[in-house]
Amino acid sequence: MAELTPQKRVMLERLRAEKKFQPHDYPPLGYTGAESEEDRIKATAAVNNVIDNLLALPDGPIQARVVSRDIGRGMKKVGWLATEDRDRTGDYMIEVWYILGFRGATGRFAHGSWYKKPEGYGEPLPPGWSAPDKPRPIG
Repeated sequence: MAELTPQKRVMLERLRAEKKFQPHDYPPLGYTGAESEEDRIKATAAVNNVIDNLLALPDGPIQARVVSRDIGRGMKKVGWLATEDRDRTGDYMIEVWYILGFRGATGRFAHGSWYKKPEGYGEPLPPGWSAPDKPRPIG
């Protein structure tokens, strides 16, 4: 369980408003940007749909399985994209997971050894995050 709070809502709204799938050099791996504009639009819609579903909920407790299920649905929508774009979609989904404050694994991703998980957490830090409570500049 995690708690959906007004502060977390603000972070989710900022992430939703951000122009996604742009090139970046956040560690551990950089990203060259979406393969095509069509792919960027579809991947952005998958991420924003998960965020919209969360923002539609009232403040209060939220179960990990509900969020994980939405993440799984979103990832299915991008299953045909280029590997780099699918991976970046996953990075955004993990970012949502961390914004909400979950510590365990989503149950949706497997990562290589270059993705280090913070002690006590089940997912690696999203690109650009320096700690579980220190996100990259969003927006």
